[in-house]
This record gives sequence, C-alpha cells and structure tokens, in this order.
Amino acid sequence: MKSGWLRIVGILIAVAILIWLAQDEASQAPTEPTATISVAADHELIIEQVSIRDLDDRIAWQGNVDLRPTLARIERGQSDPHRGDGGVFENRERQLPRQPSGYYRKYVIRTPGIRHAGPQRLIVGQGGDLWYTPDHYRSFIAVRSADDSG
Repeated sequence: MKSGWLRIVGILIAVAILIWLAQDEASQAPTEPTATISVAADHELIIEQVSIRDLDDRIAWQGNVDLRPTLARIERGQSDPHRGDGGVFENRERQLPRQPSGYYRKYVIRTPGIRHAGPQRLIVGQGGDLWYTPDHYRSFIAVRSADDSG
C-alpha cells in the first residue's frame, strides 16, 4: 500500500516538473529585438538602439552596444569574472544554426548600470560567426555569418 502511494506521488511530481518545464520554455519564446546593426567600413561592430531590460522587465539601459571591447578582450585571452564567460554555448534554444557541441562559445557583455553580468552575451562560433543577444538567449541578432568572417 505504501509503495503504491509513493509511486503515485512520484508520477505527480514528474508530471508537475514536465508542465513547469513546458511553461518555462514557452515563456522564453524569441522576441523581436529592437536594434539595428551598423558595420562601418573599418569593421566597427555596433549594435544600435538597444534596450536592455532588468529582471522585472523594466528598461535598465538604452543605447548603442559596441562589440569591439568584448572582441578585443576575447582576442587577448582575458575573461570576464562571470563564471560562464568563455564557456560552451549549447544552443538549447535551437535558434542558432545547428552545430556540433562545443562549436559556440558565450561571452558576457557588461551593461552600464547593472552590477551583475546582465543579459547581454556575444556568441562566437568556431567558423568566425558572431551572434548578439540582448536578452539572455531569448533572441539573437546575426552580426557576422561564418561565410562573411574570412
């Protein structure tokens, strides 16, 4: 009798977890980023008119994001203090082109006025492709494709 109740409770917990995961995945559906890309003749990479939102979905910062400092930091081999900086980006959201595990790396882009790592990231593919996300992987802006990186 006791094992029957335990089995039922276990099934209910498993169902609750599946429902929670499905709701969490749906809440992170991609949104249209409000930004444009400007690639100047000297290859300056600037994402214009970005609105960065805080955890309460309020605008925490607005302006242009210059990717050059982050790219220079990466090229120097320096990492941001955030533990995930430089780590493998698994593309769980499946919004970027499918690649083998380990192809993408994620890097923190600090947001002025936000004390923690914030939501901005630069995703770098082994083929030289660059992707920018202003909202912690909810949406992506293609900055440079692997074909353009040569």
